[in-house]
Amino acid sequence: MFVSIAIMLERARARGLELERKPAETVVVTGYYQLTPLGNTEETFQGLLEGKSGIRTYDVGNDRTNIAGTVEFNPDNHFSRREQAPMSTVTAMAIFGAREASKMAKILDDDGKHLQSSIDKDRVAIGIASGIGPTHNLIDVSDTIRERGPRRISPYNGLKSFPEQPNAQAAMALKASGWPINSAEACATGLSAIVEGARLIKEGYADIAIVGGVEEILKEHKEVGIGLFAAMHVLSTRNDEPEKASRPFDKDRDGFVESSGIGIVVLESEDHARKRDAKIFAEALGFEKSIDGNDITEADPDRIADTIFLAVRNRKTKEDFHPVDAIFAHATSTHIGDKVEIAALRKVFAEDLPNIPITAIKSNLGHLMGGAGAVNAIVAIQAINEGVIPHILNLENPVIDLEHPDEDYSDVNLVRNEPLKKDINTALVTAFGFGGHNAVVLFGKYKEESPSQ
Repeated sequence: MFVSIAIMLERARARGLELERKPAETVVVTGYYQLTPLGNTEETFQGLLEGKSGIRTYDVGNDRTNIAGTVEFNPDNHFSRREQAPMSTVTAMAIFGAREASKMAKILDDDGKHLQSSIDKDRVAIGIASGIGPTHNLIDVSDTIRERGPRRISPYNGLKSFPEQPNAQAAMALKASGWPINSAEACATGLSAIVEGARLIKEGYADIAIVGGVEEILKEHKEVGIGLFAAMHVLSTRNDEPEKASRPFDKDRDGFVESSGIGIVVLESEDHARKRDAKIFAEALGFEKSIDGNDITEADPDRIADTIFLAVRNRKTKEDFHPVDAIFAHATSTHIGDKVEIAALRKVFAEDLPNIPITAIKSNLGHLMGGAGAVNAIVAIQAINEGVIPHILNLENPVIDLEHPDEDYSDVNLVRNEPLKKDINTALVTAFGFGGHNAVVLFGKYKEESPSQ
């Protein structure tokens, strides 16, 4: 039986359903939270400026690597035993981080747990993903089957193991019911979620997006977490000097250091933020993501360059490009990865590259994998507001290409020795992951009449 459009519209409106999209001219940042091996949001930024390292000896009995960057997070401090029943540690971290970022954005009720009643929950997108997820729970299941039989598997084991649960349970905890984002894109995961959140707001699918990444594969079955990457020969083996192990762009770099952490950003349409008189910390001027379709582990500098070009173009003027005042590089401290990233930046900025300072916070924090890009974004936002760029730790002898150490690197303006005080109007943040995943965001200092995409 045919149902008329008028009747369908009446039914939809009776439900209070918003049928029209509301494209946003400008996407802004109204909140953020990070937890890293250096501490919480402010402790992390201050630690970076002071040149502290969060890398420590972390003996897991591995014959290659026994160092890591761990975080101080205990679910017992934030959730009851009953609440924790279906939660993995990664899920607990996702909920905690989402709430802390939302508190900063002032979108939660007085209880600090749920979205305010004045917020349209159906227009709050949420995307908190993990590059690896709570996979260690599958080991627990395997151990249970082997030792006690399949009938002793807990019904909660599935909820603790499924990759969508950190995002799903964070949405339930906040009572957000808008568009979900839950894409695992290796080490680009956190920044990719920010790209997707900005796009949803820009295209009118959401007013607010709570987005970012979390990672924790060091707490439970830590020997597996480190063992996986040690077997790939991508981790540093500088076990005797853990604080000097992460060395982006340095001649003696020998791999990244595995870390855990949280990075969550609250994005919002400018109109929505201003209507509720929210404090705005930055603008998402440009954002883009791509996949190489090329190699499992080695990134493609041409595809990365194209992605950066698309992220820094001024979509409002259609032809111009935004200037870039600072680059917060992905820079994992691997032989090939650092070289490929600089090659891509050279393709984009060419003779202008020497004028753009480049930093690499993984020198202090190690590699938070799924959370890395989001944390890098938060530090970039902090740098824009504070007017200072953290320096690269352990950068004693800058060498981009280890096979050609005598090459001239004068065109690469790496921030060394001490923080660089600078008026930063725009900061480019990059993230790349295994499988050829690329994500790029250009953040800008917020001005009420600032140009936007």
